[in-house]
Amino acid sequence: MARSRLSSWTLLFTLAVLFGCFIIPGATVKHENFKKCAQSGFCKRNRALADDVSAKGSSFSSPYELDATDLHFENGQLTGTILKTVSHEQKVKLPILISFLESGVARVTVDEAKRMTGDIEIRHGSQARKERYNDAESWVIVGGTDLSKSATLSTEAQEGFTTVLYGPDNTYQAVIRHAPFSVEFQRDGQTHVQLNNKGYLNMEHWRRKVEAVEGEQEVLGAQEDESTWWEETFGGNTDTKPRGPESVGLDITFSGYNHVFGIPEHADSMSLRGTR
Repeated sequence: MARSRLSSWTLLFTLAVLFGCFIIPGATVKHENFKKCAQSGFCKRNRALADDVSAKGSSFSSPYELDATDLHFENGQLTGTILKTVSHEQKVKLPILISFLESGVARVTVDEAKRMTGDIEIRHGSQARKERYNDAESWVIVGGTDLSKSATLSTEAQEGFTTVLYGPDNTYQAVIRHAPFSVEFQRDGQTHVQLNNKGYLNMEHWRRKVEAVEGEQEVLGAQEDESTWWEETFGGNTDTKPRGPESVGLDITFSGYNHVFGIPEHADSMSLRGTR
């Protein structure tokens, strides 16, 4: 296919030169073949949550809280459990691991206890893996994953917060707020990066599918739209989801920066736009 396309362009260019004219190629895209956020279940859910949080302002209470009684720091790693309040009777355990590396990088990993132990049910006998993908460090961590030998807990304890000193001469600080859960990464006392500062964190936990019975209305989840939890259709193709909804949403703020550079998802400026 690539060779055929190349030959076609070569022929067009040759003809253009022979006849003394130039052909400017044009490109188009069938937008109807690409999902918009409103047509994608996970995007629609997370965007709606962010809008709701923003609308509520200070009255919003994040359901994510770091369990202060379950925190442990050893060999450059802070381990603990985030509790996600689903209802008065249900709290979902989300183990958290913050690794402080010799390179000066801090890596935050959050998972779900039930998925880690395989204590979930996969629908329709699917052979899909029960755990979440956990091989990101092989592809995205730059500078190695050796744990910092000098990282230490700050002795200036502040109630409701845990602070870890790390990096060159321990001039970096990770300030972890317990409730609601958030993290500020600082250098010389100045905040540069904030995780969940706006409270958009949304880690969709595993739940069992309750088959609807005609004439009955489920009490739990009655206010949620489950239409894209278990399957969704686009362009005539149906995507089944034997593990149910499992997206992750999170706000990241780069304090004091006008530009954040990276590789955009589609052709665009290298100076990344805000991702509402």
